Amino acid sequence: MSIEKIYRSNISCTSSYIDSEEKAIMAKLLAYGITPTGNKSIDRAKLHEIELKEAKQNNYVTGSFLTVSSAEEEKLVENKIYNRFNNQIPEFEQYQDESIGAQALGEQIILTLKLQNKFKKNI
Repeated sequence: MSIEKIYRSNISCTSSYIDSEEKAIMAKLLAYGITPTGNKSIDRAKLHEIELKEAKQNNYVTGSFLTVSSAEEEKLVENKIYNRFNNQIPEFEQYQDESIGAQALGEQIILTLKLQNKFKKNI
């Protein structure tokens, strides 16, 4: 085997072209304090994970994320609202027992007042 064949087999076909999306992904990662790897798919996955966490914290759709779509943001907000509503239902059930007790107490007070009125009429 000649030296020329060994040299040619070690040359890899890499592209040094960086498209605008990859530049934007790298800039966003740097803004979050993370060093980009140079691999677009890995960097995009990292950025998506970070932006998804940030989108989960928001209570509204911002549309400012590079890798999280507006539809994903809307779904996250809807789920957040739905979970808030479902988490409040047990509180209502807890107060339902108290409202039944308050209603019974009110009925007792009305009966007491009626009995007092009847007693006063008989005297």
